[in-house]
Amino acid sequence: MSILLRNVLRLGILSAAFLAQLASGSPVLSSRFEDSSNPPDAPKVQPDGVLLKVHLLDSRGLPLANSAEVRLFSVTRKLDVTAGTQQSSSAEFQNVQPGDYELEITSAGFSKTTQHLHVVKRSDALSVFVYLPTESEAVPDGPGRHSRPLKSDLQNEINRGADLLQKKQFEKAANQFSKAVRTIRENPDLWCLLGMAELGQQHNDEARQDLDRSLALNPVHEGALLGLAELDLKSGQPSAALDLAGKAYRYHGAGWRTHFLLASAYAQSDRLPEAESHARRAVTFAERNAAPDAAPALMLLADILSREGKPIEAKQTWQRVSDRFPSSPEAKEAVDHFQKISGESPAPDAPPPVEGLTLDALPEIGTQFVRSQPARPVREQESPWAPGDVDAREYLTADGVACKTDEVLDLAQDRLNTQLLNFERFTATEHVVHQEIESSGAPDPALEKDFSYIVFVYPYSGNSLYLEESRDGGANYSAFPTGMVTTGINSLGVALLQPANRGGFTYQCEGLTSIRGQAAWQIRFEEKPDTTASIRRWRTNKASYNLRVKGRLWITSTTFDMLRIQTDLLAPVRDLGLTRDHLEVDYGPVSFQSGNQRLWLPWNANMYMEFRHKRFHHQHFLTDYMLFGVDETQKVGSPKDSPAQTATN
Repeated sequence: MSILLRNVLRLGILSAAFLAQLASGSPVLSSRFEDSSNPPDAPKVQPDGVLLKVHLLDSRGLPLANSAEVRLFSVTRKLDVTAGTQQSSSAEFQNVQPGDYELEITSAGFSKTTQHLHVVKRSDALSVFVYLPTESEAVPDGPGRHSRPLKSDLQNEINRGADLLQKKQFEKAANQFSKAVRTIRENPDLWCLLGMAELGQQHNDEARQDLDRSLALNPVHEGALLGLAELDLKSGQPSAALDLAGKAYRYHGAGWRTHFLLASAYAQSDRLPEAESHARRAVTFAERNAAPDAAPALMLLADILSREGKPIEAKQTWQRVSDRFPSSPEAKEAVDHFQKISGESPAPDAPPPVEGLTLDALPEIGTQFVRSQPARPVREQESPWAPGDVDAREYLTADGVACKTDEVLDLAQDRLNTQLLNFERFTATEHVVHQEIESSGAPDPALEKDFSYIVFVYPYSGNSLYLEESRDGGANYSAFPTGMVTTGINSLGVALLQPANRGGFTYQCEGLTSIRGQAAWQIRFEEKPDTTASIRRWRTNKASYNLRVKGRLWITSTTFDMLRIQTDLLAPVRDLGLTRDHLEVDYGPVSFQSGNQRLWLPWNANMYMEFRHKRFHHQHFLTDYMLFGVDETQKVGSPKDSPAQTATN
């Protein structure tokens, strides 16, 4: 059995256990899109309109190969025009006036896609991008990626199963999950857990059925996608594994495991350059985030380099394994291969080739069910309880599409402020869920509370805005589920875009990616060391602490609305005792019950904290928005898919 396959088996069902948390002017384009621009004799754009270019991409971020029909329409403007892509992946519309429109794209084999469009005139042309999912990939744009906690008795049952799974008592874990799934059959995470338990028993057919059920409920469930990819690699179906792991990468980004699986699948397919690229990425992420996990990734990379006819690099890589992880199982194997490629006799105690390995399951309990942690010696194992650091994974970006960071930020800030300036305040029903996380990673029973959530909009420092929030008409700290109160997290995205705050951060647009099926500019930010006005702050009854943060935010290509934001600490705050503070906020459209206007507002927020050796998870769900304008009041309904009812990845 090759090192490649043994490494996949050694990785076992870890990936199956991986549950993801349950511009002025147009962007600069590469030359491949320039062919779609107007020929020299094309009509000139009138001064008061723009040349709108709609670029279509498939789910991989590649120009759409199929022909497509793009409809641009607006009921209020009484406009309804259609353009075809013909020989290119782009459609063009002349003299489009600034304002709001709808885009509808149809193409054979792809789901009909409708997206809102906000046209601004910052130059003579505006380019926007739209991702088209295939009919089998289409996933509704739900209002969040987190579900509310289960009832305590059911959660306790699942926790017991997860504990058994962590102890590798797979049969007992499967029995526990089987009981739970009879109570709640429509939960993709639970089916994935059951599949993991079956994998641990080498019941591959049963495991595949359970993981398929998970995907039937959520077609982009990360744990199920990666678990099935491992099964396909084990059964010698690298093409199928590539499809599954590639889909996980497109929808969830990739850490070391996803890159490991992609490298393994490419290597099995004898596509060694691609295999080497992903293996190197797997090593990079493993070394960056959990050094002991680099050993299997390094072994895979060395095997690929050897097969590519790069013996010197292969030997150097095996040497890295034996030097850095001398007590690991991979070390002796690395020495053996090093000696063989050097023409030396193997060491007397070198282990014989292993022709069959059982799946080594090391799942851990996570935020609600189980989240996986890279394999490492049991004595060093720590159950993950929160999503990884923002730098623990990367996201697939479209080739040949670049963006100007400041222009994207300017357009996003202008879009946001234009909407909010129409209102003096808005209210919502806020549902807060507090859970303390045990040392094992299992969440304690949830403490929940509903509030009347009020946000006041204030202009300050020139053209910046400031949001001030309160609950039930005040701070209302005493009514919070616990003594730990979280405030201001839903206005974080607003603060990051304001000119008054941007001088305290460095921003870098990393490219165009797909978030919840929408083309989005991905921007990484990091707080400068000399900034004094932090946008994150912790207060105790004795002192106040500014938190320096890093993170990413995603801005839609078609409207420049914010889709999502994630932040992490740049460094622990030792004086406070805060070693982890991870925040995720999802934003989306909510529509007025009367009229056609809609706003982009927070759907939910999740915060994970490690404070004075204790761990906490706070969830905030916002529904039933009511907006109070300067001259009028209108109620905003809940999103079409209520956060209280939908859980998406």
